Amino acid sequence: MLFKFSMPNRSVIFLLCLVSLLILNSCYSYKIYPKEYRNAINTHVRETVYVVNDTLKKEFKILEKSNLFTFTKDSTQTNIKIKLYPIKQYPGCGNPLIAQVITLGQLPVYLPNQYEYQFDRIEKGKTNPQKFNLGITQRYWFWDMFTFSKNFEKKAGQLLLVKYQDKQN
Repeated sequence: MLFKFSMPNRSVIFLLCLVSLLILNSCYSYKIYPKEYRNAINTHVRETVYVVNDTLKKEFKILEKSNLFTFTKDSTQTNIKIKLYPIKQYPGCGNPLIAQVITLGQLPVYLPNQYEYQFDRIEKGKTNPQKFNLGITQRYWFWDMFTFSKNFEKKAGQLLLVKYQDKQN
């Protein structure tokens, strides 16, 4: 008995490609290295600050997740003000993604990305610029579809906490 193989029509191929792309795009997580940084806690007293431009939602969320400060909505309640700047991303090389596509996501791929997070700490009219390089690795792997480490702001906040405390010591 001979089996005859027929090519599926174009709409089926297109649908399969679309579904595979959707699955591969949802298979990522964020990692912080070295691993000791992942469990960092704030050892300093949390100062109360007023954020001048809290309209930068992503940057403000990172600062909130760092647990460095207590925030107030009233600028008269504190002498310390924070002015945020947009976060800058310096992406790494994307060549390892080829291996993920070839292995259908069974080989974990790590993309180390660098982010520059900065804010001004304004106290009694004196501006103290703060700049931090945050190295956050993005891992692509099929099994990361089932993890909950997809919160970039939380991971960036953890790393910001460590970097800020290192700078203060």
